[in-house]
Amino acid sequence: MITTLNGSDLENIIVKYLYLKFDISPTDILLEKEIILKKNENDLLINDINKLNQNIPVQYVASSEFFLYKKFYINDKVLIPRPETEELVNLIIRREKKRKPINIIDIGTGSGCIAISLRKNINSKVMGIDISPEAITVARKNILDDSENVDLVNESIEKFKTDRMFDVIVSNPPYIPISDKKLVDSLVLDNEPKTALFTQDDPLYFYRKILVFAKKNLNEGGRIYLEINDLYVNEVLDLFQGYNPESMRDFYGKNRFIICNTDK
Repeated sequence: MITTLNGSDLENIIVKYLYLKFDISPTDILLEKEIILKKNENDLLINDINKLNQNIPVQYVASSEFFLYKKFYINDKVLIPRPETEELVNLIIRREKKRKPINIIDIGTGSGCIAISLRKNINSKVMGIDISPEAITVARKNILDDSENVDLVNESIEKFKTDRMFDVIVSNPPYIPISDKKLVDSLVLDNEPKTALFTQDDPLYFYRKILVFAKKNLNEGGRIYLEINDLYVNEVLDLFQGYNPESMRDFYGKNRFIICNTDK
């Protein structure tokens, strides 16, 4: 058993694990549907229970997480997709879906959940860049057909050069200064890739790089969508003041998103 968790937490993890790994739904569990595992699946289950006992997140144990319309493959080289990011993608889809075919770039694409979801739901060409070759490998595995096809580039935003112009720039970059490390949940700190979480000293470092890129590669009338650290919302707003920035709260009530509009 996972002895470090209370009953409610344990139950939630088990339900999520069964759904992610074996497509056994909560309804199946409530109806006490008989589930027969093959021998290799039984061995896998025992191995996964050992991992859960080591406080490895259930999403990494199951190698997957749901995001919008599909289940994405993930591993510990990419961040676990989160509901807040899903909220940001839904916001972009609502605002951009009726526009003519547009070019989108996702900076720090990770698992590709943002880029692929936007490509699926918006008439667009989408590029995703990431400094991590392992992340690019994960993102490629999540592209299943032409409707999800995304151009993936293994490069840092600091070095990335292109003549291509974009109508939408979106990013959920590393935004936790290393000095705030103590504020991060231990489950996240011990398991998720630190390069996707932390900046060294400047919490605005990657936003500054995104701004430099936008000045060269954002079309007139384009928009920038950013996920941010709510502790630094005013600083990010000031940084993008030339782009008519507005902050928006997530469903937890935190200032989580910045939207910049060049068409105002």
